[in-house]
Amino acid sequence: MQGSKSSSFAYDSFTRVSPRKRRRGKNRVDATTPSDLLTRLKEELKADGGWSLGCKEIFHEALRGACVEPQKVLCLGLGSPSSSREARAQLALLSYLCASSDMDAADVFVYDPVFTAADRELFQTLGMRCLDHDQGTVHALDCPTILYMPHCDLKLYERVIRANWTLQGLCNVVFLANRFRDYVDNNAASRLETEAPCLMRLVQFTESRALPTSEAFPGAFNNLSFQYVSRTPLSLQGDPFWLLHKSC
Repeated sequence: MQGSKSSSFAYDSFTRVSPRKRRRGKNRVDATTPSDLLTRLKEELKADGGWSLGCKEIFHEALRGACVEPQKVLCLGLGSPSSSREARAQLALLSYLCASSDMDAADVFVYDPVFTAADRELFQTLGMRCLDHDQGTVHALDCPTILYMPHCDLKLYERVIRANWTLQGLCNVVFLANRFRDYVDNNAASRLETEAPCLMRLVQFTESRALPTSEAFPGAFNNLSFQYVSRTPLSLQGDPFWLLHKSC
């Protein structure tokens, strides 16, 4: 804001004009908070023709198939729920799934470098834990975990899989993420061998259960699947499968 103007400033040619009519709502301040927007969006999801119920059923099928009882959720790459409707929709689904499995919000950890102060305040209101940079970029998991990673890039998926590159580590995870098989089908093997060797090897041992199509939020949930590892065939793999080059 500029400083106060000099007292020598004069209204030399002042002309009186009639006062303008106020336009309703022109200068109204929108007091809607991110928490209010999230609440509205949760109601929209519930009204989406049983879509939420379908997601819940697929989620619990995946947990049974993986033989996993998750102790926490790690959410990466969500985007900014205070400014993005799609990110709010993805957060609303996460909250719904956690409630459906009796997971405490305090066991949900979230990280994205784009989070704003408003986002962090929203997560605090929800009871979720927002990780700082150092915590958010380390993805080795120490207990059965749901990895919620909607529409992340290939490199981030590879980093997370590689950080848990053991039989027990991989069998402890249920992903809700882009369908891994699509990366293998749509990229040259030479590129995957260089940029995503872990994902490329793991795909053949991964079960995938796609989310139903959302008519209300097609962009938020397209191509997302619950994915988990088939323990028995993976356990039969020898040392060459697990050996990784440091340069990968």
